[in-house]
Amino acid sequence: MQYVYVGRNEWVALIVGLVTGTLYSWLDLPIPAPNVTGGICAILFTYLGYLIVQALRRTIAFGRPPQGGQGNGIS
Repeated sequence: MQYVYVGRNEWVALIVGLVTGTLYSWLDLPIPAPNVTGGICAILFTYLGYLIVQALRRTIAFGRPPQGGQGNGIS
C-alpha cells in the first residue's frame, strides 16, 4: 500500500523549487522545466491520472501511513 500525503519532503521540494525559480529568473537563465502552462498541466494531470487508477485498484491511500511501521515495510 502506498500513502499519498503532504509531508516534509513535499515542503522542502516546494521551497527548493521556489528558490531555484527565483534564481533562474533573477539571473535571466532558462528554467529547467516546461515554461508553458500546457507542459506543466501535462505533468500534473499525468500524476493525477496515476493516482486515480491506483485509487480504483485500492493500492493507494490518502493520508499519513499508520504509526509503528504496520503495512509499510518498516519494523
